[in-house]
Amino acid sequence: MTPLRRILGMAGAFRGAFSGAALFYVLYTLVSLVSLGMIIPVLDVILSAGSSSPGEVAMPSMPTTASIQDWISHFVGRAVSKYGPLGTLGRVSVAAMGLFFLKNGFRYAALWNMSTLRTGISSMLRNALHEKLLHLAPATVHEKRKGDILARASNDVNEVEWAILTGLELLVREPLVILGSLIVLLAMSAKLTLILLIIGPLAAWLLQMVSKRLKRKSTLAQDRLGEVLSAIEESLSGLRILQAFQAESYQSSRFAQINERAFHATREVHRRRDLASPLSELIGVGALLLILFYGGREVLQGDGLTGPTLVAYLLFFYQLIPAFKSVSMALYNLQKGNAAAERLFAILDLPETLRDPEHTESWECPPHGPKTIEFRDIHYSYPGASHPALKGLHLHIGQGQTIALVGPSGGGKSTVVNLLLRAMDPDSGGIFIDGRPISACYKDPQDPQEIAQLPMPMKDLRSAMGLVTQDPILFQGTALENIALGDPKPNLERAKKAAQEAQAIGFIEDLPKGWDHIIAEGGQSLSGGQRQRMALARALYRNAPILLLDEATSALDAENERLVQEALEAASAGRTTLVVAHRLATVQKADRIIVLDQGKVVEEGDHRTLMANGGLYFTLVQTQQLET
Repeated sequence: MTPLRRILGMAGAFRGAFSGAALFYVLYTLVSLVSLGMIIPVLDVILSAGSSSPGEVAMPSMPTTASIQDWISHFVGRAVSKYGPLGTLGRVSVAAMGLFFLKNGFRYAALWNMSTLRTGISSMLRNALHEKLLHLAPATVHEKRKGDILARASNDVNEVEWAILTGLELLVREPLVILGSLIVLLAMSAKLTLILLIIGPLAAWLLQMVSKRLKRKSTLAQDRLGEVLSAIEESLSGLRILQAFQAESYQSSRFAQINERAFHATREVHRRRDLASPLSELIGVGALLLILFYGGREVLQGDGLTGPTLVAYLLFFYQLIPAFKSVSMALYNLQKGNAAAERLFAILDLPETLRDPEHTESWECPPHGPKTIEFRDIHYSYPGASHPALKGLHLHIGQGQTIALVGPSGGGKSTVVNLLLRAMDPDSGGIFIDGRPISACYKDPQDPQEIAQLPMPMKDLRSAMGLVTQDPILFQGTALENIALGDPKPNLERAKKAAQEAQAIGFIEDLPKGWDHIIAEGGQSLSGGQRQRMALARALYRNAPILLLDEATSALDAENERLVQEALEAASAGRTTLVVAHRLATVQKADRIIVLDQGKVVEEGDHRTLMANGGLYFTLVQTQQLET
């Protein structure tokens, strides 16, 4: 299905607005044609009356034909005989003003309905895009640059609204005007209208050839604008680093190059789009001059076409010129908007790799954590990586244990946490909690005939886990909303208890509005340690049986680390805890330490045993890669 047809499919949610717009555009067209259709008999009667004295105006007889024009001529003639040419002209002017008012009233009513359709579909697209992003795997999102995604959610949605939907509005209204006008013109003079029917297809072909090239240019321009937003987002995110390394000039030069490419691409789009109006007007004026020449010759030779009829014909045709211009501009906009819609649907059509299988079985985690968590022969490689992050990982975690993952950078520690949380799925192997797979059914390699139980729903798995990451993420909202994240009915007392345990309650209640204080986006108004303690409070508020700590104390100074470490030890009691750590104080108190290197478990044991072995763990401690 083409992007345009998919956009039109969304209009079904706004049938009332679409039907209302179509109805009022039909009425608008009919009133426009009637107002112009009165010109011929009015000119005929008034000009003939103007050539004689008022007393010589004869009372016209009732027409014997069924022609609407004859009926109008009859009533206008009666008005001239009764009110005189000047009185009739005044009354016709008032009637014309009424028709003009009515016509524009119908047009506004149509636009009023179209505004609902335009903005409604744009809103649906933004909602669909945001909903899609929430269900994509983080790795999939990271493959796309954030700035490019933002460009699609803003520029491309706006392009769809103003290019496609405004274009569709013109393609609903103007063809009605064109069709009605052509019917009237054909009735007035078949010979002159034949000229239009010959010129029209040639003009349409010429405009279509140019608009095809516009779509290709538009796709390139939208990609270039996405690069611009990505560069701006990158500069904002890395502002402190750029300034610290005095790289402002470098980044400015790099952005200027990206912006220059966007400038050239968008300029080409505007130049081609702006060609539509003068090109269509040139074709229209050429046709007008041809009609004027051949029509004028018929009037001069007396071949049946009268002067007033030619004037009315030209007025009808003149109405066609802006209509054709609007249609040509709409076609250009549709091509440009189609390119934007393709970019939007490229995101909306991304596969949702993290989703529940067709068949699952509900699961509820025991209050003190599951009896076992098993990683069986796990293999995983990040997209585009030259080496796998995990190679044949086997790991067993018992109920209530605190397991520390340590090792050199890139050893696969955070990958283990992300796989357990189902932020991504392994390439092969399986993860089991109390014997239940957390993702698709897994066959034991030792017994291929044995199929494991049905997997648990992702919501059941994640509801059993609390997560604290190295980079604490806070959202724009109150302190209470951030700590009670995911809870539709935040409990203040429960949040206070969690904040107390995380050593965060003091600074939260010192905020200007306390628990109702709005935290800025990203928590930039708080220190790194405060953000980290709020993130820990969020995990504790959830009171989940499984606690995942991915370098949770890395942003803290010594004093804050001591306080938070005490909170973590208290929180870990009675819970199954998986800790990615680089601080010796955290590691030493773990029940078991897993040493990972290049995706494999190379050592396992408690602190004293591993130090006595003199292996990689001993080396990490001695070289202070595990900080004291």
